[in-house]
Amino acid sequence: MSGEGYRVLLQARAWSKRLREKGFTWEQVADVLALTHRVSPLRLYRLAHGRTAADVVAAVNDADPAGTATLRDSRLYDYESWPEAGRRPPTCLLARLAKIYEIDGRSLVRDEILVSYGAADRELICAADFRDLDANRLSSPRRVTMAVSAAVKSPDTSHLDASECIRLLRATSAEEADVRRRELLFELALVLGGSRALDLLRTLTPEEGERLAGVLRNTWRVDESTVRTFEKLSLHARRADDVSGPAPLLPMVNGQRAAIGRLLARESMPSSLRNRLLDTYGQMAQLAGFLAYDLCDYAAAEQALRDGLRATLDLGDPTLVAYMHYWLGRMAADQNRTGAVLDHAFAVRSWAARSPSKRVGALHEMLFSRAYAAEGNTAASARAHERAIASAGTSNDNHPDYLSWATPSVVETVSGALQVRLAQPGLVIAAAERLLAGIDPKFKRRHGLLLARYSSALTTAKEIPEAAARLTEAAHITRQHSSARLSQEIGQARARLEPWAATSYVQQLDEVLRSRGLTSERSAVEA
Repeated sequence: MSGEGYRVLLQARAWSKRLREKGFTWEQVADVLALTHRVSPLRLYRLAHGRTAADVVAAVNDADPAGTATLRDSRLYDYESWPEAGRRPPTCLLARLAKIYEIDGRSLVRDEILVSYGAADRELICAADFRDLDANRLSSPRRVTMAVSAAVKSPDTSHLDASECIRLLRATSAEEADVRRRELLFELALVLGGSRALDLLRTLTPEEGERLAGVLRNTWRVDESTVRTFEKLSLHARRADDVSGPAPLLPMVNGQRAAIGRLLARESMPSSLRNRLLDTYGQMAQLAGFLAYDLCDYAAAEQALRDGLRATLDLGDPTLVAYMHYWLGRMAADQNRTGAVLDHAFAVRSWAARSPSKRVGALHEMLFSRAYAAEGNTAASARAHERAIASAGTSNDNHPDYLSWATPSVVETVSGALQVRLAQPGLVIAAAERLLAGIDPKFKRRHGLLLARYSSALTTAKEIPEAAARLTEAAHITRQHSSARLSQEIGQARARLEPWAATSYVQQLDEVLRSRGLTSERSAVEA
């Protein structure tokens, strides 16, 4: 075998291993490899199995019950080259190869080749079906007992199906001219979330990518460079949320979280590196929980946040523990579970007392403000809100990057929903007009939520044309950002405009909402 041929075989073997680990059948592996390997099905399936010609020849000869098979490497190459060159493979060989490759004989020949065989040979080829030998074939349903269910592991959230792997391979082939770079990105993206991960992976230098791939293959050990690479990816992922929203980002975040989790379980490492990797794992769990929450998938969000809370308690970082409790409390507030909101608010306050970051104080005050508002205690809610703004404005350089959003202006934006609920449109309108003048357009979710709450306040103040105009602006943002919470907030704001549904302002708004795939909530909304 030539050096180039051996390189192709090693590449196909590595890709096949990754795909098989994700549950791909041999046919699906071959479908993916066929996108970049223009070879006959016979050779394609040999590449899918990562076997040399000598390996296959030995397996064929050993499988002959009479012990008379004399297949040679050169003859197998002839069969694999047909019909462009070489010879047509005999029927008995196709049947044996189908069993070796755990597929059906029909997959080993193209349609134009199959018709060149006689009727009896075609029947034999089609009858050679050994797909049941493939361990990745779906087996028939079995009875699940308590003992079995206890051993079942949670599904891998980074799982990619065949169509996603094909999209990934096409994306790397179309956008990367360098073959080695293309192969590296494909390998990393298979582990870290598929084609959606490519933009973030392209931020890595070639050295960072090679090192990361070696660690994920378990051929290199985790070191300072590996941990720094994961920290870099997590930082870019958090910033990418402002641009695209949760839907395209969540698979990559879950993929990175799963990869770090496997490394933490697999390897022993110095405590300093382990703590940094555990911190990154906790941050990725929090981000995964937030993204699922932003998609209104509360069950997935709760699972990710609870997972992150366990990791950060093990780490003992008071700031990150408090942050986990804050988002669990925020989610509970959206579900009207006031008791749970207060529980998390007290937990945040307890951990904030041990945190070097003064901004954490704003988090528990925001939760208290929400809980008091839900109980109808307007005065207590307002006092907690003022304390949150004051804490967020404290000058302190000890806050981590994930807390950079907790500024006075953002606290005011978040509180807008409470003021709408408490029928305080004047406060919302005054704050919104001031905040909209200074908001960075790149923060699309924040901009859209602020516009939607501004619209609700304007509706309460009976300023219908302006309310419809602001809600139209928010609807346009949904084309650029996938936040389900934003869409939900727009629907609630539109429901408040229902008494004016016959006006031209609201009818024009409805046209925009329909063009964006948004539907208004027709149920009555309390003032």
